[in-house]
Amino acid sequence: MSDIRLAQMDDAEAIHRILQETWGESLLFDVFSDHISSPAHQVFVAVEVGEVAGFLSAFLVSNPVSRWEIDLIIVRSGSQGKGIGTSLIQDALTYGSRLGVRSAKASIRIDNYASQRAFAKVGFTTEAQIRSLLLWKPLAFRFVADVPETVHLIPVDTLTYRGLWIEGFVESQLSQQAQRDVIRTTQSRIFDAERLNTGMFIPDDLKGVIAPDLLTSATNHGQYHWWQYVFR
Repeated sequence: MSDIRLAQMDDAEAIHRILQETWGESLLFDVFSDHISSPAHQVFVAVEVGEVAGFLSAFLVSNPVSRWEIDLIIVRSGSQGKGIGTSLIQDALTYGSRLGVRSAKASIRIDNYASQRAFAKVGFTTEAQIRSLLLWKPLAFRFVADVPETVHLIPVDTLTYRGLWIEGFVESQLSQQAQRDVIRTTQSRIFDAERLNTGMFIPDDLKGVIAPDLLTSATNHGQYHWWQYVFR
């Protein structure tokens, strides 16, 4: 049996090791410290026989519509198959339900069947639309253009990276020049803010509306489904 609790600063090294073992990535210790001390972020750990067997991080997104975003969830290989992932998600939902949001969301790679099963088990559903995660690197020049009100730029600090999410891009039906202006503006902003990248999820069946040069200059970080849980 494992116990689920809120993470403490003493858990940082264990979470760092799990990230390195699983993904070869490092924990941003300053972000972790901020997350466990902020009510708008949280990290949950599963403890098995006195050791951290897995963790989940989540944070509040308040624009354009408030939601509880479940970001990272990892269970060590030796502890998988015991329902730990499901328990972590359930505790994250319990916490999120107290924040006054209507829904929780998770982006899950289309080939991550274990996560899909765990999220489905606690009541998440998906429309199964395939979305590609496109990322752009910072550009070292100042570029400023008006960003339409329907496009939302959301600074995101996770346990492994600092980025800038773009939402409402496709839905805004921007001209190709306006698309370029938005992306260049965000690339300039993340350079100034020392963020790793800027990116967004694009439905695969709508890639044809994106300026071709933007597609070729982006890194495709994989295909995902959006999963949603509605609080009652």
